[in-house]
Amino acid sequence: MSPWIIIVILGACAIAYALIMPKKDKVQGPGQHLVQEMESTLEHYMAEIENDNDALIQRVAEMKGEAAAADQRMQTQLQELQQRLAELENRKMIEAEMHANAASIHNSSGLQAQALVDSVRFESAPEVAEANLQVVEPESPPVRDSIKERYADLFNLYAEGKSVDSIAKQTGIQRGEVQLILQLAEREES
Repeated sequence: MSPWIIIVILGACAIAYALIMPKKDKVQGPGQHLVQEMESTLEHYMAEIENDNDALIQRVAEMKGEAAAADQRMQTQLQELQQRLAELENRKMIEAEMHANAASIHNSSGLQAQALVDSVRFESAPEVAEANLQVVEPESPPVRDSIKERYADLFNLYAEGKSVDSIAKQTGIQRGEVQLILQLAEREES
């Protein structure tokens, strides 16, 4: 049972007891003394219950504050996680776009490579024509520069472990051309 119900019942019993008891003269001190003791005991008991209730209310308020603080921390963490998720999704989209661009550059680099081969043929056509016109003695065959000798700077950078993009920036040659030159050198070696 609730403490308040007990208090009400005890109070009702005390009132009933007081009404039932016949009024006595002031001579009967012990009965009056008993009533005063009971009243003081009830007052003391009610004061203790009130103190306990105040302590309970204070503890509930503390728990409510702690729950609010925990809720705030969780909300903050949730917001941080949502921001991280958004950043990761943005990175993923950017990487997907970069891969798509790289694929289109790779496709266009094939066209650039064909154009480079055509330009090399066009540039070397007069030399080939001259060589055909000149009579060369059979004892000394013409010395042809290898691709590695013509693009020594490019191959030095490649040997240092530089990326194709880095080589293209440093030499001023387009990325597709750098890739083509490296592929031609591999074919030349094999």
